[in-house]
Amino acid sequence: MNKYTFLICRWLSCAALGLGMTVRAISPTEVQQKLSAGEKLTLIDVRPTALFKQGHIPNAINVPASVVPLKQLPPLGRVVVYDDGLGQDTASAAAAALNKKAGIAADVLEGGFAVWESAQSPTTRPRGLNSEELPMITYERLKRAPLEDLVLVDLRETRSAAASPNALAAAASPALTDLHAEFPNARITRSPFEAVTPRTAMLSTVATSKPPLLVLIDSGNGAAQQMARALKANGIQRFAILVGGEEILARKGRPGLSRTTGAISPPPGFAPSRSITNR
Repeated sequence: MNKYTFLICRWLSCAALGLGMTVRAISPTEVQQKLSAGEKLTLIDVRPTALFKQGHIPNAINVPASVVPLKQLPPLGRVVVYDDGLGQDTASAAAAALNKKAGIAADVLEGGFAVWESAQSPTTRPRGLNSEELPMITYERLKRAPLEDLVLVDLRETRSAAASPNALAAAASPALTDLHAEFPNARITRSPFEAVTPRTAMLSTVATSKPPLLVLIDSGNGAAQQMARALKANGIQRFAILVGGEEILARKGRPGLSRTTGAISPPPGFAPSRSITNR
């Protein structure tokens, strides 16, 4: 998401709050039930078109969040809007804008596409051998994300003099960033399975059952990628890897050289980490 897109979404969110507008959340289970009953719903995917092409809910149409206010749409009736579900709520702002248009009543898919996939609901993602995509979240986006929707998964290696063959070097190493100080009131765990299980990740019949966004933080040693694959293997899709890990925390998000070699700077808030996997 570029700066222009972000500013539009922030403006829409503020405008909706200023007018006292609320957007109803609808669970993946409820959407499935309505579709199975033959109810007419229009699904609108507000993610960037590149992500939409990689996989989306069947029969959804793609209207990126940045163009929703300007898009001329027919009276679609009941609409369900969804984003990626990875920390930045663009769907609510888009739904608020859609509700201002004649003949449209928009709800938001709770947890976005990530929770939809976690519930093993159908998508257009191709089966077989595909490039693996691990969602990423930037420091800036993490700082803006609502804490009540997050669990920080601390996978960083503890710097211990006893564990180091060079005690003097270990003692001179800077301490790990205090996550409690950096993100006051955030939920922090060493194991993501303490915060969410495959069973709870697939429950989405009520608003409180939405699984939290798991933010995986490592020391730049690949532990976050390994944990991400373990989560996917257990049917948990609502997670993101902090770009830069401990190093970006130590720099308070300031630019600098990353420990991850060969990495390409991601767009704000999201970037894929690619490898080959068998679906």
